[in-house]
Amino acid sequence: MLDVELSKVALNYGFSKSVLTDATFQVNSGDKVAIVGDNGTGKTSIFNLIAGIERPSSGTVSKRKEATVGFLTQIAPDAPANQTVREFLRTAYAELAQLQTKMAELEAVMGNPETSPEALDKAMAAYGKAQDMFMNAGGYEVEANIEKMAANLKITDFLDQEYNSLSGGQKTIACLARMLLQHPDILLLDEPTNHLDIPTLGWLEDFIKNYRGSVVLVSHDRYFLDKTISKVFAISDGKIKTYFGNYTQYTEALAAERELQEQAYVTQQKKIAGMEDTIRKNRAWGAQSSEKAYRVAKQLERRIEEMDKVERPKTQRDIALSFNQESRSGNDVLHIEDLYFSYGDDILLCGANLDLEYGHKVCLIGKNGCGKSTVLKIVLGMLGGYDGTVAIGSNVKIGYLPQHVAFEDERRTILEEFQRHFQGSLTQAYSTLAAFHFFGEDVHKRISSLSGGEKVRLKFAELVQNDVNFLILDEPTNHLDVRNREILEEALNDFGGTVLFVSHDRYFINKVANRVVELEDGEFTSYLGDYDYYQERKSAPPSSVKPDDSGPRKVLKRN
Repeated sequence: MLDVELSKVALNYGFSKSVLTDATFQVNSGDKVAIVGDNGTGKTSIFNLIAGIERPSSGTVSKRKEATVGFLTQIAPDAPANQTVREFLRTAYAELAQLQTKMAELEAVMGNPETSPEALDKAMAAYGKAQDMFMNAGGYEVEANIEKMAANLKITDFLDQEYNSLSGGQKTIACLARMLLQHPDILLLDEPTNHLDIPTLGWLEDFIKNYRGSVVLVSHDRYFLDKTISKVFAISDGKIKTYFGNYTQYTEALAAERELQEQAYVTQQKKIAGMEDTIRKNRAWGAQSSEKAYRVAKQLERRIEEMDKVERPKTQRDIALSFNQESRSGNDVLHIEDLYFSYGDDILLCGANLDLEYGHKVCLIGKNGCGKSTVLKIVLGMLGGYDGTVAIGSNVKIGYLPQHVAFEDERRTILEEFQRHFQGSLTQAYSTLAAFHFFGEDVHKRISSLSGGEKVRLKFAELVQNDVNFLILDEPTNHLDVRNREILEEALNDFGGTVLFVSHDRYFINKVANRVVELEDGEFTSYLGDYDYYQERKSAPPSSVKPDDSGPRKVLKRN
């Protein structure tokens, strides 16, 4: 059964900006689909078309009759003043609330001694019908459903807080909870994994895989897409091409297509070059007296003009991210022993032990609020008040990327800020900034006007100017699109030093980490492998997990 269809859709904003030119695709009932494409190619616009927020400039957008649509946007809306999160979630059951109101009104009629027998019979019949509808629609399970959904998405602690007092991330999770409670026929989810910790992501993956309706996703979380989708709509040049399979299978198919296109382009160019050489020779012969040679040259020229030209695959200009490491540290990079730390009565670290050696690529994971960023700040010397030992090894030079990138004075321009970290000439500064996609007059923008992604790129541009051998990165893929995440993965894999990073991007963890350290109940447990290995060991029977007790860390090691 067809849920959504776009047929030859064009979408223009004014005369100069064309987002979609000939977009065509179909979403069948039960499909789990990802929309992929570079920033600005029209992913959110497609959601707006399906949701009826926008209308196409030409072409048709059709939905299955009576199909309900739920649309999770990246920016959460506000709610009426003083409405609690619990009350906000109850709005998912608006029709049930109306039935409940009707039942209460009928109860008042039935309980009124002045109600006539005829009116009483009528009220009782209406009440019975309304009660059946209420029960069949799960009306008596609403509160239990809300509590269960809140527990799954980790928002139980602020169910009774005012919704408008929440942070942007908390509001987004509350909106996701309400939408999943509504259970629409068509789910449109724009970056649903933002603000979720890894255990919650796993729950959401299972929910979507088992969801009976259609789900259309936009997400930078490649691991999440691999686990949930079976179809990809790829946007390029205003058109959409459909690929079957998960995200990794899509990238493999795309790479194979580009390789074939490159081969076809090279083959055709060689053929054209040979034909042009023959044209030149025949023209030379024609000039010496051969009319036939002229005709052959003309025929070949016409064949070249009429030839269906193969376009060369487009190559994207990537940022030049490569970490500078002129000197290496000693073998022992970081030693943490019996570390205790608390915020008041909230104990985050309770006798934690950890050793990092040169060349380790370590991901620190754990639930939201368990203290991951706190650990990084203690290691960096930005946070005191702890008990225990935190020792940095010899000749360790640290480079740090915070979770929320900020600059000392955001009134400075990009160029002014960068020159504080750059030793070369002005021309070299312009060239280096261009390598990080700050071109021409862009370098004179004030930092305060930059997007989150632009600030991260500028911070990386500064970071690579320094001689560092120990990188500490807190959620480094935040604000980065998929291609820049891939570039960062390549740069970290090429980096010979040590890396300690916090990330919820499991695809990124698999690509970079050779060790995963979990922070749970105030202690570290180390798994000598990538994220998939960590998951494998976590799900194994307890009897098969044998930590290595030979050092000041609890270690689970890949054989």
